[in-house]
Amino acid sequence: MTYRIFFLSAIALTIALIIATVCSFSILTVTLIGATLMLMLALTFRAVMKPLEAIKSGFDLLRSQDFNSRLRKTGQTDADKVINIFNQMMATMKAERLKLMEQELFLSKLIEVSPLGIAICDFDDNIIQSNPIFRKIQNPGLIAVLASLKADETRVVRLASSQIYRCSRLWFMDSGFRRTFFIIEILTDDIIKSERTVFNTIIRTIGHEVNNTLGSVISVLDSINEIHSGDVSMERVLTGTRESCRNLVDFVGGYAGVVKLPSPVKTPVDIVAEINRMAPMLQSTVGQNIKIKVDVTDPDPIIFDIDIMLIERALVNIVKNAAESIGNKAGGEIVVRIRKSGIKIIDNGEGIADDVSSKIFTPFFSTKRPDRGLGLMLVGDILRSHGAAFSLYTDRSNGLTVFDIKF
Repeated sequence: MTYRIFFLSAIALTIALIIATVCSFSILTVTLIGATLMLMLALTFRAVMKPLEAIKSGFDLLRSQDFNSRLRKTGQTDADKVINIFNQMMATMKAERLKLMEQELFLSKLIEVSPLGIAICDFDDNIIQSNPIFRKIQNPGLIAVLASLKADETRVVRLASSQIYRCSRLWFMDSGFRRTFFIIEILTDDIIKSERTVFNTIIRTIGHEVNNTLGSVISVLDSINEIHSGDVSMERVLTGTRESCRNLVDFVGGYAGVVKLPSPVKTPVDIVAEINRMAPMLQSTVGQNIKIKVDVTDPDPIIFDIDIMLIERALVNIVKNAAESIGNKAGGEIVVRIRKSGIKIIDNGEGIADDVSSKIFTPFFSTKRPDRGLGLMLVGDILRSHGAAFSLYTDRSNGLTVFDIKF
């Protein structure tokens, strides 16, 4: 190292200067030795400072995270060695940074297009990043399930939306600490498809047999009624029997109507204009004690790609269900809240009990005795055919029941 030569030379000259002074060498000799010593000290200082300046410049580049710049060689051997090492280190860091950025971009795109719902938390387990699927399916019930999961736990749940999810709580290392992330796999489609296949087969078989059998029975009853046209008691019995048969035909026909639900023909629809058009009709279907309010904050048109005839049918059933929940309660209100992400129908009725929330969209289930469980079942089929995420729940913080639809 050059600075070592200068430094050792300076030490040797210092010793020579001391000896010359003690031995009373001539003034010229002492002066020459002293001048040479000063020169060696100056060269030593320069040899040490050049690398230090290079190191300082390198730290400045690191501090600013400027991995594209490089240090120039100074022509000083020691400094140039430091500069070479630093430039190699910067090139390596740039390559690693570029590799990490490419990997991060790849993972980001992979997460965005994943059919799984993915949410990433901060170090305090608060969700700070999620992909479109997670944002579409998230609701208070699902968030509550995720919050109850333990580390590395996987659980299959069926929520109030009749949606079935496999939820996993996992973690990865970030800066030496664990960060939680959630993965939600949607199992609904395959299970619903299997349920619908069985349901359709049963209804078609029952409908065929009931219609054929009761059609003949009603025809015979009409003939008997004509024979006994003067017998009031017989006519009353026959009329009641005939009406029971027709009610049974209508009962089975209601299920057959759900089975024959047409596929949606989607077109761009201004949903705000359509719901405002429907508002008077919806108001007429509910009691006088219930007020229907349309809540829109966006001044621009909100366009959904939907089959408006099917969606209108679904909205009518949702509003009727909300009105039945309110009943004769004074001050009843149903709010249809429209946003770009979807529609929420909010009512201040009795709410949904926790033990029935996961059953409300299943066939034949109803909390109302005269009902056949067709209303919400039909709604679920229509919304699923549109690829919409939906849920029905009661917010325990304010007691309001929310039917949340996200297109």
